[in-house]
Amino acid sequence: MSEQTQETRLNFVTKILGLILLIAGVFVEYMTLTTDLYPALSWMFQILAIIMIVIGVLSLIAKII
Repeated sequence: MSEQTQETRLNFVTKILGLILLIAGVFVEYMTLTTDLYPALSWMFQILAIIMIVIGVLSLIAKII
């Protein structure tokens, strides 16, 4: 298998995982904001959702060299 093919597959997998993290982060954030969650726990879920969204966006724009 050539090096170019491996890079293409790695880029594709990175983009797919980034998209999954982005969608999961948006879903968790939406559910956290629209449900009656115990206030002491809601900030943790919001931080986790924001981290997932940021990692997802970064992996979508990243290019593996």
